[in-house]
Amino acid sequence: MMNRRDAVKTTTALLGGVFVGTAGLLTACAPAGRAGRGILSRDDEALIEEIADTLLPATPSSPGAKAAGVGATMNLLLTDCYTPESQQRVVEGLDAFRSTCDERCGGDFASLARQRREQLLREIDAEAQQNADSHYFPLVRELAHGAYFSSQIGATQALRYVPVPGRFDGCVPLVPGQPAWA
Repeated sequence: MMNRRDAVKTTTALLGGVFVGTAGLLTACAPAGRAGRGILSRDDEALIEEIADTLLPATPSSPGAKAAGVGATMNLLLTDCYTPESQQRVVEGLDAFRSTCDERCGGDFASLARQRREQLLREIDAEAQQNADSHYFPLVRELAHGAYFSSQIGATQALRYVPVPGRFDGCVPLVPGQPAWA
């Protein structure tokens, strides 16, 4: 007959072995060479965050995408939620973006003035609208919006946030300048 102390020790040892085994298995399944970082390199992640911050800049009422730290979230979303073809399109698109930035602006995107960054993104967006099915920029914009508006900063400061909603009212008038509801 087993006493309570022995039963607790045995159960603890068994559960500890399960947790250690599971953690080892999950670590072993991480993408090779990335150690769980995702499909984008550190440089790609920094660039895509700069692009997102240009698309969603800081305003007097809310911080921008860079303040929300969307680069890592965009990398995670791209890695976990998009097809390998879309992932490759974004990675190759960021390489093309660097080349475009060097040719058109003569430098690194992050070092450009905000106005020139916005102008460059407008030009690339116009190109993307010509062939939206194969261009990388719509995916980058989609990732930026998804990452920003699902972040704490985006949901609570850029959108109107109510943590515990009251009664349902399907027709609420909005006043000009009022943020959308989160």
